[in-house]
Amino acid sequence: MSEILKVDSLQKSFGRKRVLEGLSLTLEKGEVCGLLGRNGEGKTTLIRILMGVIPADGGRVVYQGRPVSYADAAYKRTIGYIAEDNIFYDRMKVRELMRFNASFYPSWSRQRADDYLNRFTLSRNDRIRNLSRGMKLKLGLAVALAAAPELLLLDDPTSGLDVPTRHDFLRNIIQEITDAGTTVLFATHQVHEVEKILDHLAILHGGRMVLDESYETVKSRAMKVVLNGEPAALEALSGEGILSKEIQGGAAAVIAYPWTDEVRRKLEAASRTPLETSAPSLEEIFIGFVS
Repeated sequence: MSEILKVDSLQKSFGRKRVLEGLSLTLEKGEVCGLLGRNGEGKTTLIRILMGVIPADGGRVVYQGRPVSYADAAYKRTIGYIAEDNIFYDRMKVRELMRFNASFYPSWSRQRADDYLNRFTLSRNDRIRNLSRGMKLKLGLAVALAAAPELLLLDDPTSGLDVPTRHDFLRNIIQEITDAGTTVLFATHQVHEVEKILDHLAILHGGRMVLDESYETVKSRAMKVVLNGEPAALEALSGEGILSKEIQGGAAAVIAYPWTDEVRRKLEAASRTPLETSAPSLEEIFIGFVS
């Protein structure tokens, strides 16, 4: 794999509110990266900076080995973008929108566009203003995917899709386009949406990337531990390696990362019984990092 995108020390504020503070992220070609964060943490802000919609206050973005800036438009010809709420020219018909977008993307394919329209049961003769929100989301998918982007930015794009289309997109289309070499950055707070398709995990919290790692590595280094002990000893559990804990009486459930011999010994010292260990879910890992 080769690096396609590198974000280094990105800064962004709106008035006195600092949204991104020293954010860094690296993506490799052909992988699916889940960008997770609570609402309002800056996921959409990051994507808008990457798309050149708004400027950053500091830091830099390097795409395909070349630094890009807010005023630079050329690099966008190989980037696709799908938002939760797409904005289209409502007076256009679907075929007119497709023809309009074809002029911007060198890899645009009329055949590919028709295939996705058929797949999403969209008619080229439909007028956009007559489409439901869900149909507009499907149209946004078709527009972005017809361009065969090298980098696809997804900003919570599935919340308005019907179940069959969401399933097809998450289970089939993502696999098809990454097999063809497209890199996907999937920003969401719906953790269950991405758990089965991730190659890379990035967690945004407090304006910084608190995790930027291969998902396989994350899974190998995370552990859920159930232990029993004196309430005071369980309350005192803290420090490096203990992401979060839930205590009920004399029992505690701990999410540990990274799971090391030192963390294991710390938990054993606080427990009156052998530790019960299991693999945590992505949701439990995410909550551990942002709680």
